[in-house]
Amino acid sequence: KYKPSAPDSRQATSSVMSSLLERASGIAASAAAAVGEGVNMAKDRVNTTVEGNKMLSDGGPPMEAKILTKAACQSAVQIDAIALGQLEAACKQYTEAAQLLEKQSSDASVTSANTAEETAEFAALAAKYRERATAMEVVITTLKQSVAPTTPAMSLAESDARQILILKGKAVDVGTQVKQVADQAIVDVK
Repeated sequence: KYKPSAPDSRQATSSVMSSLLERASGIAASAAAAVGEGVNMAKDRVNTTVEGNKMLSDGGPPMEAKILTKAACQSAVQIDAIALGQLEAACKQYTEAAQLLEKQSSDASVTSANTAEETAEFAALAAKYRERATAMEVVITTLKQSVAPTTPAMSLAESDARQILILKGKAVDVGTQVKQVADQAIVDVK
């Protein structure tokens, strides 16, 4: 068996340590660069937010009206896209539910669990669910055939001004609007 002499062993250890130190230095340099970049990005965002606030302060009610107009347009287009996606999901759910209702009302292997009233109800609901899914498919097709509107251009400073208006309660963000509509729909269905 080969047994390295003490100088060879020290040299190998020194080489490994040197390599590890080089790697660590490279990692540290990369981390420092990333932190520096992150700090610069944060400074840019703070400056932009300051610009958005200044825009609202200097521009007064006319600037606020312009930002609210652009915000309303963004909300409309975003909610349009969300509504179409939700409509597609509802259509699919109605179609799947209709299939289950049809099976539960006509398949002898499962109808034994039903009362006569339930079987009749399932059959009637299956037809209504299919009808609703078909109506939704027509709406989906119509919406997809038309070109969805775009939004007016909004600079980063204007976007920050919009966020400031949301925080002040003068505008509502899309997420809040969608949640409010969904919550009300759930209440209405109950």
